Amino acid sequence: MYRFLTLFSVLFLSFLSVNELKAQENTTSTKDLENYTLEQCIEYAIENRVEIKNAQLDNQIAKARVGEVRATGLPQVNASLNLINNYKVPVNFLPAQFVNPQAPEGEFIGVEFQPQYVGQAQIQLEQLVFSGSYILGLRAASTYTQLSEKQVTQSKIEVAEAVSKAYYSLLINRERIELLKQNYNRLDTVYQQTKALYENGFAERIDADRLKVSANNLKMEIQNFERLIELSQMLLKFQMGLEQEDKLTVSGSLEELEINESDALVAQINPEQRIEFSLLQTQKELNLLQIKEYKARYLPTLGFFLNYGSNMGSSETKDLVPFASDRWVGNGAFGISLNIPVFDSFQKHHLIQQEKFNLMKTENQMRDFSRAVNLQVAQSQITLKNSIDKLKFQEENMELAKEIFRVTKIKYEEGVGSNLEVVEAETAYKEAQTNYYSALYDAMVAKIDIQKAQGTLYTVTSE
Repeated sequence: MYRFLTLFSVLFLSFLSVNELKAQENTTSTKDLENYTLEQCIEYAIENRVEIKNAQLDNQIAKARVGEVRATGLPQVNASLNLINNYKVPVNFLPAQFVNPQAPEGEFIGVEFQPQYVGQAQIQLEQLVFSGSYILGLRAASTYTQLSEKQVTQSKIEVAEAVSKAYYSLLINRERIELLKQNYNRLDTVYQQTKALYENGFAERIDADRLKVSANNLKMEIQNFERLIELSQMLLKFQMGLEQEDKLTVSGSLEELEINESDALVAQINPEQRIEFSLLQTQKELNLLQIKEYKARYLPTLGFFLNYGSNMGSSETKDLVPFASDRWVGNGAFGISLNIPVFDSFQKHHLIQQEKFNLMKTENQMRDFSRAVNLQVAQSQITLKNSIDKLKFQEENMELAKEIFRVTKIKYEEGVGSNLEVVEAETAYKEAQTNYYSALYDAMVAKIDIQKAQGTLYTVTSE
């Protein structure tokens, strides 16, 4: 019995230790971000979103590729060592008189001209002296790095757009549920008053039931909005690169959201402010460099080489090992090599033609993008103006519906109005709130879209 209790105690303590370790791991693995502003949410997303991390890795790959291209024009040193066993030595036939002058004419004898064991060692240095293709290739690789850096910027802008929309959605839903709770409290107060009147015989049961139905509907809508806020929170976490287990609270209120008609005013449309246009410009530079590189292939290439080696041959394997042995005979050479392209059946010509067509495609895309930016800005302006007008209209409606509900509630409490009017006024007020917050979100999205269309949504600082 004692042994059993001891074993149980050990197992129990081990179980507690494992659970404690797991709790510590869970505590350290989750993040707790409190009172994050929109700017903080965007900065966190830029540091943690996989898309940006991969774009930054692509940039590092591009930089490594520049080093790879540069290395082809730097000194190249190679060493080789061959140990050969001619287990069946080939035989060459010579006139027998070379070996034995007394041999009859026309007779041949087999002679082995190489030993069974051969050793070869060599070290060689090569240096490219001139190559037009190499020089232009190095410039193209550097420009490719600039292209990858701009792609990182593009990813950051896209992340900033997604985070901003998710942030405003959460902020608006969070504000809306507070108003719904206030509506419920007001309506529930009227219901409790009507219920007390009914119990004392001063009101009909249908009056209390009608108010109870409206209160229950509001309560259910509050529960639905709580789930909607949870979904909005999950979406914002996803856009920021957080795990769903992480904790996040955001700061800010609707009073801080500034939307006015000046946001829809665009002084001048400049497509060059858009990162997409900058990417096309870099692509055009790459097309031009590629054409020059293909043309440079018509030029000769000049190189320098230097090598030193040593050979040996023996019929004994023991002679291969001591490399300082007299049997190893040194040799060396240096010189220059000139490669002159003469005729390639117009291969380079067709390569140049292909790249010229690619250049024309890039120029067409640049022209078309300028047209597209003008259209996007114009559309965004109209959408934002309509959203601002709608927002003002819905705000006015909401204030009117609120006042109507207040007056109707007072009339009912004074006994000069019906509870049906209270229910209808509450329904109209709730609908006006829904329309207002929907218009507010549409206006915020339109403001983000016009900033993106102008290329001013997010300015990436140089790293």
